[in-house]
Amino acid sequence: MKFLKAIKNFLLKVLLFIIKEFFSFIIKFFLALFVMAIILGGVLKYSSKESESVIKNGSYIEIDLGKEYPERLENLPKFLLKGESNFYSLLTKLDGINRDEKIEGVLLKVDNLSLDRAQIEELGSRLDRLRENGKKVIVYGVELNNRNYSLALHGNEIYMPGTMSANVNITGYYSQLAYYKGLADRLGVKFNVIHVGDYKSYGENFTKNTMSKEYRENIVRLNDKIYSNFIDKISDRRKVNKELIDSKILAGDFVFSEPYQMKKFNLIDEFAYEEEIKRAIGEDKIVAFSNYQENTQISKDRIAIIYAEGTIVLNGEKGGIGNSIFPARIFNELEKAKKDKSIKGIVLRINSPGGSALASNLISNRLKEISKEKPVYISIGGVAASGGYYIAANGNKIFAEKESITGSIGVVSLIPNFNEMMKKIDVNVESVKKGEYSDLFSLTKNFTAEDEEKIYASSVKVYNEFLDVVAQGRGLDRGYVHTIAQGKVWLGEEGKELGLVDEIGGLEDTISSLAKELNLENYSCVEIVESDSINNVIKEYIPFKTFFKEISNISYERELYFKPIYFFPYNI
Repeated sequence: MKFLKAIKNFLLKVLLFIIKEFFSFIIKFFLALFVMAIILGGVLKYSSKESESVIKNGSYIEIDLGKEYPERLENLPKFLLKGESNFYSLLTKLDGINRDEKIEGVLLKVDNLSLDRAQIEELGSRLDRLRENGKKVIVYGVELNNRNYSLALHGNEIYMPGTMSANVNITGYYSQLAYYKGLADRLGVKFNVIHVGDYKSYGENFTKNTMSKEYRENIVRLNDKIYSNFIDKISDRRKVNKELIDSKILAGDFVFSEPYQMKKFNLIDEFAYEEEIKRAIGEDKIVAFSNYQENTQISKDRIAIIYAEGTIVLNGEKGGIGNSIFPARIFNELEKAKKDKSIKGIVLRINSPGGSALASNLISNRLKEISKEKPVYISIGGVAASGGYYIAANGNKIFAEKESITGSIGVVSLIPNFNEMMKKIDVNVESVKKGEYSDLFSLTKNFTAEDEEKIYASSVKVYNEFLDVVAQGRGLDRGYVHTIAQGKVWLGEEGKELGLVDEIGGLEDTISSLAKELNLENYSCVEIVESDSINNVIKEYIPFKTFFKEISNISYERELYFKPIYFFPYNI
C-alpha cells in the first residue's frame, strides 16, 4: 500500500509540474507577444505618419456609425485600441470638422448604429451645427429603423439603395419581459423580492406571472413619450403631415418595408448605392474619420472628464477592464482631478442603471466632498437611474438629454431560495444555528413574515437615506421627493420639470456651462481614465479573455443579491 501511495504521489507531482510549466510557458509566450506588439505598434504609428491622408478642398469625412463609440475608452496602448474612438472624441472631431474650411461635409453611414438615445440627440445637434455652418450632411443606410432613422433626420439628404431587399422597419414600439415564476415553481426555486417603492419593479418577473400595473404604467408612459417625440421630429424635419405619417406607421406600412415606400412619403430623398455617392463626391475627396486629425487646443486651464459607466458594484480590481463602476476607481480618478492644479472643474459623465446601494453611497459622498474644492457637473448619458441618479444628486449641476432615463428612486432586495429544488434533486441540506436571523441569507431557508419584515425595515431606512440625499443635493422638499420617487422613472425632459435635472443638454453642453461658471475663455479638456494593470491587459487580450470576463461578471452579479440595491428595472 505504501508503495502504491508513493507511486500515486509521484505521478501527482509530475502532473502538477507539467500543468505548472504549461501555464508558465503560456504566460511567458503571451507576455513576449505583448512586448513585440508594443514595439510593432510604435513602428506602425511612426510609419503611418508618412501615409496620413492629405485633406483636399471640398473633402467629405466618412463616418461609419456601425463602429463602437463607447463613452469610456480603456487606458491601453493605442495599438490595442485598434483605432477606436470614444463618443467624446467623435464630438470633438465634429467640432474640428465644423471649423475646417477644407471640409465640405460628412458622409454618415448609419447602419448597425450602436449609440443610445441620448448620444443620438447630442450627435444630432452637432450635425445641425454643421449644417448651420454651411457644411453638408449626407446620410446613407441600407437598413433603417426607428433608432438610426431618428439620427438620419438630421441630414441634408438621406439615401438608400434602390433595391427591394434594402430593409425598412419603422414602427411604433414593442418591448417584452419574460416572467419566470412558473418555471421557478417547477424547478423548486423561490425568489424573495422586497421592494420599497410601489414602482420599483426590479425582480418582479421572478415573483409574478404577469406584469404589475405599476410596471406597465411606467413603461407605457416612457415609450409613448419617446414615440411622440419621434413623430414630431419626422413631421418637422421631413415636412410631412404628422397625422398621416403617424397613422401609416401605426398601421405597419413601414414594417418589413422597402426604400420605395420611404421615397413615396418623402421620408428619404433619393436612391443610390454607397459607391455612387462617393463617385459623385470624388473618390479622392473621401477621408476616413479615423484619419482625420482635429486641431487640439492646449491651455493651462483644463476641465476633467471622468466616466461612470455600467453597473455599480462595491468591489473591483483597480483599473480593471470592462464597464463597471466601483468606488476605488472613481476615487482614484477624482483624486487625480482634485490634486491637478491645472484642472479647474470636473464633469462626471454617468451612464448607469445603478447597482449596489453601498457603493452608490460611497461614491456619492466622495463626490460631495470633492465638489467643496472643485465644481462637479453631471452629464447624464443614456441612463442615470436608481444608483446612477443617487451618484448624480450630489453634483453641482445636472444635465440630461430629453430622452435620457433618470429617476427610479427606490430600493429592492432579492434573495433566492433553492430549498424545494434541493429536495427535488434529492439533496439533503443540514444546518446548525445560533442567534436570531443568523440564517437570514441562507439559500435554502423558507422566509417567514418576520424575516421579510426584517429586510423591509432595513430597506426602508436605505430608501429614506436615498430621499435625504436627493432632497439635500437638489434643494428639494423631502416630502415632494417622495411623491416623485417610489421607483418612478422619468425621461430627461420630465426630470427637468420635476427638479431632478437642471438643464437639457449633452456632454459638450455640460462642459461649456462649467467653463462659463469658472470664467474660462481658453481651456482644454482631459479625460481621466485609471490605468489598467498589466495583469488585466493580458486577461483581456489573450485568447481566454472571454472566460475571464464571464468570471468577472459572475462576481459582479453576486453583489446584486442579498443586499439592498438601487437598480433600474426596465429595458427601453
